[in-house]
Amino acid sequence: MSRSLARRATKADGGFSLIELVVAMVILGMMSIAIIGVIMNSQAQGVSNRNRVAAANLAAREIDMVREQFTRDSLQPQLVADAGTQVNPHPLPGQTAGQPLLVDGQKYTVTRTVAWNITGGASTPCDGGGLVSYPTLKVIVSVTWPNMKPAKPVRTSAALAPRKDDSIGGNNGYVAVKVVTAAGLPQPDVNVTVTSPSETKNVVTDTSGCAVAQVAPAVGAGTTYAAKVSNAGYVDLTGNPAPTKAVGLVARGQLNNSVSFAYDAGATLRLRFVDAAGNPVPDAAVVGQTVSIESSVSVGGSSTTALTITGALMDVTNRWPAQYGAYWGTSPTSFVPQTVTAGSTTVFNVVKP
Repeated sequence: MSRSLARRATKADGGFSLIELVVAMVILGMMSIAIIGVIMNSQAQGVSNRNRVAAANLAAREIDMVREQFTRDSLQPQLVADAGTQVNPHPLPGQTAGQPLLVDGQKYTVTRTVAWNITGGASTPCDGGGLVSYPTLKVIVSVTWPNMKPAKPVRTSAALAPRKDDSIGGNNGYVAVKVVTAAGLPQPDVNVTVTSPSETKNVVTDTSGCAVAQVAPAVGAGTTYAAKVSNAGYVDLTGNPAPTKAVGLVARGQLNNSVSFAYDAGATLRLRFVDAAGNPVPDAAVVGQTVSIESSVSVGGSSTTALTITGALMDVTNRWPAQYGAYWGTSPTSFVPQTVTAGSTTVFNVVKP
C-alpha cells in the first residue's frame, strides 16, 4: 500500500512534460512580442509628439521674428514681402542661415512664404476681387523633418497689416495663379514662379490652391509675365513636370488672375507582359516590340500612346491620374480599364499573342 502511494506521489510531482514546456514558451514569446510592440509603438508616438512640439515652437518663433521685422520701421513691410519664399531664414544660436535647424539631435526645415492679401469681394484673388489700398501680408510657415512618415508638416499662419504711413508702394501689380488637382480640388503647397524679362517671383499656393506674386510692372502699358509650376513628382495633363503658361500684360495697380493649372502627383503604369495563361514572359520575347496605352483623357487630339517595350516588366511614369488600359501592338483589342490615382503605381497585365 505504501509503495502504491509513493508511485502516485512521484507521478504527481513529476513537473511539466516537454510538450507543456514548449507550449508555455510559445505563449510567453507571443506575450513578449505583443508587449514589445506596444512599448515600441508608444516610444515611436512619443518621439513623433516631441518632434511636433519642437516643430510647432519653431513655427511660432518664425512668425514672431517676421512680425518683429515687419513692424520695425516703415520700410520693413515691403522688404518682408519682397523676400518671397525663404527656407531656414532665422538660424538658432550657433547655427547657419539656410541650413536645417537642429533641436535635440533632430533637423527641422522651416519654410516661410508670404503673399499680399489683395482680395476685394471674392474669396481669393484667383477667383476675382479687386485691389485694396492697404492689403495685409499673409505669412505661412511650414516645418518639416526627416522620416516624418504619415505625419503632416506643422503649419501656422498670420496676417500682418502695415500702417498707412508705411512705404507700401502703390505702383505694384499682382499675379494670382490657381492650381487644382486632377479631381478639380484646390492643390496646396505647389511652387509657382512668376517671371518677366526683368524679375522673378517665387510663391507657393495656399490651402485654396491660390498663389499671389507681387510684381513691379513698367510705367505705362505694363510688363508681360509668365507663370510656371514645379513640384517634384508632379505633372500636368500632358505629363509635363514643369508647365509654363503666359500670364499676359500686367499694369501697375492691376490684378491679373487669368492663369490656372491642373497639376497633380504623377502616376506610374507598371506593364507586366504575360502569355495567354497569365505567366510572365522573358525579356527577349518582348523587348523592341510595341505596346499601346489607352487613356480616358485626350492629349493633342489623341488618347492613345504607342511605346517601345524595354522589358517584360516596364514602368511608364509621369502619367496624369485617369483611367488607362494597355494592349499589345497598335491594333486595339479588348482590355479592362483601370482607374489610376495620383501618385500611385498600378499593375497592368498585357497579353502577348
